[in-house]
Formats: sequence, C-alpha cells, structure tokens
Amino acid sequence: MASEQQPRNKDIKIPVENVLPKPTPPRPPYTEFSSSRQRLILAIITVAGFLGPLAGNIYLPALPILAQAFGVNTTRINVTVTVFMVVFAVGPLFWSSLADWKGRRPLYIISLLIYMAANVLLAALPANYGALIVLRILQAFGSSAVVSMGAGTVADTTEPKYRARAMSYFVFGPQCGPILGPVIGGALAGNVSWRWIFGFLAILGFCAWLVLVFFLPETLRARVGNGAIYTGQSWLLFPPTVSSPLAPESDRGPAPPKPSLKGYWSLFRYPPIGIACVNTAILYSSYFCVAIQLPTALGDVYHWTTTEVGAGYLVVGIAMVIGSVLGGQFSDWRRARAVSRVGEENVHPESRLDDQIWGLFSASAGLIMFGFFVDYAIHPVAPLIATFLIGFGMSWMFVASNAFLTSCVPQRAAGAFALGNMLRSPAAAVAAVIIEPLVRRMTWGYCFLGLGLLDLLGIGVMLIVLRIHSPRWRQRKFAPGGPGTPGTPGASGASGPSKAPGGPPKGKPASGSNIV
Repeated sequence: MASEQQPRNKDIKIPVENVLPKPTPPRPPYTEFSSSRQRLILAIITVAGFLGPLAGNIYLPALPILAQAFGVNTTRINVTVTVFMVVFAVGPLFWSSLADWKGRRPLYIISLLIYMAANVLLAALPANYGALIVLRILQAFGSSAVVSMGAGTVADTTEPKYRARAMSYFVFGPQCGPILGPVIGGALAGNVSWRWIFGFLAILGFCAWLVLVFFLPETLRARVGNGAIYTGQSWLLFPPTVSSPLAPESDRGPAPPKPSLKGYWSLFRYPPIGIACVNTAILYSSYFCVAIQLPTALGDVYHWTTTEVGAGYLVVGIAMVIGSVLGGQFSDWRRARAVSRVGEENVHPESRLDDQIWGLFSASAGLIMFGFFVDYAIHPVAPLIATFLIGFGMSWMFVASNAFLTSCVPQRAAGAFALGNMLRSPAAAVAAVIIEPLVRRMTWGYCFLGLGLLDLLGIGVMLIVLRIHSPRWRQRKFAPGGPGTPGTPGASGASGPSKAPGGPPKGKPASGSNIV
C-alpha cells in the first residue's frame, strides 16, 4: 500500500536540447574560390575565348593570297569562311551539352588540342584545297567549345549579383577577335607568309592550353559543388589530370539531364530562353547588315581606300568592348540596389531585362542614323558615330541577356549560351543575303529605318512579354530541366549549393525557388 501512495506528479527532467529548436546551420558561400582565383579563372577563359573569333577573322586580309596559293577562285576560297562560320555556330551545341554533364575541364583540354592540331597541319601541309576545308572545319570545331563553356564557367563561379560584370569581362575575349584578327593577319601575310597565320594561331593556342592544363580547376557545380574540395590546395594543378575529384554528393549541385538534341529543343521551347535567344538573333542580324554594307558605304559614297575601310571597323569593335564592360557594371549596380531595397531572395532574373532597354534604344537609333547619314552623304564621321551606337547598344544588350539566360537555367548555362550563339549565325547569314537588294530597292535611309523600327518594336514587345510572364513560366513544375527539377541558387540569387544544410531536400524546392 505504501508503494501505491507514492506521489503521481513526479518531476520529469527533459534535456534542454530536446526542447529548444536547433539552430539552422548557415548556408555555405556560393563559391569557395577566392576572389583572386576567380579572377584567374576568368582571365584564362577570356583568353581562350579569344582564339575562335581570332581564327575566324585573322586570315580575311589574306584571302586573295590564299586563293592564289591554293589555285582556286575567290568564290571557292570564300567557302572556307562560310564553312568556318557554320561549324563555329553549330559546334557549341555538342561541346556545351557535354560540358554541362561531364565537366568543363576535360572538354577545354580536348577542344584546344583539336584546335592546335588543325593549325599545325594548316601551317605545315602542302597547299591542298580539300585539306584546307577539312582543317578549317576542325579549327572551327575545336575553338567553338570555349565560347559556350566559358559562359557556363562564369555561372559556376560567380554569384548572380556579380554575374553580369563577370560576363562582360568574359565576352571581351571573343569581341577582340574580330578587332585584332584582320590587323594581325594582314601583317603576317604581307610581311612573312600566309602559313605563319596558322603558325601564330598554333603557338598562341599552345600557350593558352598550357596555362589551362596547369591552372584551370573543374568548376561544374554538379561535380565539385562550390569548389570547397580545392580549399587549401595549390593553384598549380600538378601533376595535371584531365578529370577532377568529385565533391561529396550532398555538396554537389543538381545534375543536368544527359545531352541530346531533344534537350536543346526543350530549352528553346522554354519561353524565357527561346524569346531571349530570338531577341539577340534579331539584333545581331541588324548589326551584320551594317557590317556587310560598311565597305560599300565608305568606299562608294565616301571613296575610302581598303585600308581606311578596315580602320573604320575598329570604331564598332571598340564600341562593343566599351558597351560590354559598362553594360555589365551597370546591370550589377542596378541589381545591388534592388537587393538593398527588397532583399536577395526577392530579386529575380527578370530584373536584367530592364537593363536591355537602354542597349536596344542605342542600337535602334544607330541603325536609323546610319542609313540616313549615308543616304545624304553627311561627313564620314557621322556614320562612324552611328556604328559606334550600334556596337555599343548591341554589346550592352547581349551582356544583360546572357546574365538573364545563365540565371534562368544555371545548371544548363553553357547550353543556353550555345543555343543563342547558334541562332545568331543563321540570322546573320540571312541578313548578308538580303541586305544588298533591300538597299538597292528602298535606298539606304528607308532600309535602315525599317531595320531600326523592327528592332525597337519587335524586340521591345518581346521584352515586355518576358517581363510580365517570365516569373510565372519559371515557377512551373515542368520545365527543361525535367519535372520538379529545382534550379540552383544561382537562379534566384541565393548563395550556397542547392542542397544546403537545413534547406529543403533535393527535388522539393522551397517557396520562391526558381523552377527550370
């Protein structure tokens, strides 16, 4: 009975750690690469991105010499230019899909080896037209990889708030190719030999390849996460290996789907990607109309020599570089202001669309001015100013568009960039065919007035549509990445890998995540 009279309300001790909620572990940083190492990575891919456009433009001044050396007419030697452009446009579809799946570093190494081998053979083999065609195809195929993979590398290593600026520095390399290529090619062909054009490309490619092999780490987030596996290691990758170590599975970003043509079609059907790529293709085709007609305008109307016409192209080239750098800095500055007002999680990729408007205004105004300045034979400085506005505006818009693309589908950034590049080249080819008959029938002024208004109204309307509907499209459950595939934090602007401690499990994004 005594035991039955024990007090029932006996104190029960519960450990405090079982009562208080556990603190959420802090998110890891978006990237563990130091600022200095990020700059090194950006410098390496910028120089590598310079090689392809350089190869495409360096031998243009030597075309008459090459036609004579290979015993063909002008039409047949021009085919080598067309072949290079086509392969350079389509090649990134192959490289970028593999790079988004298997990693960046192995394909950088392999593609530049192909590029170097093609240049060595072009410089050493006897002059044979068939061999020239085949080797130009290999040259374009090898060099086409870097442009698309470089955009993916920027997305891997750069937080969204700095991405436009980083992208503007990266495209500085490809933009310098058309500017410096004809100058270098003319000097080599005129003073040494046409073979030294390809010898120079081989030597430059080898130097870039060596730096890449020993200093460029793997950056694909699906393999190395935020790069923490490289923490504490030397920047010098010795002994060098093609493949890279894998981060723990919990630290990796979401894996993209296996590469396929269907994957590119799904990317294009995804409205934010498809519309953005079409916009840049339209604007690039208008720029190419000016590039094709500039020798005629300066030569026939202003009676400039060939050398002076070549110098005229420097204006638009310099404008593209300035527009790229300033556009990237402006876009990141506006995004930083938005973050300070509403917070990082509430700033979405569509904020980049607003930045494109200024570039569109500049390019459209330049197109209209160019046509009427040439039509009325106003001082030659006037059409050059117009070409400056066109190059500046186009480059400004491209930087903002690329930042938008890589933020919408960060785990397929290289593929999205390659898709945009592929659409621009056919658009430019069509423009090259139709612009001369249009100028003949409509006159300079009204032809370029039509192009300027087409850009302003057509692209402007599509930007408005994107601004309104893109957030809803991104939030759909089924998108190019697959049903329910969450975007990486880079899409919304958050830091840390997609599977951060304390975050939602993979495949179940938190509220506000971007679905791609």
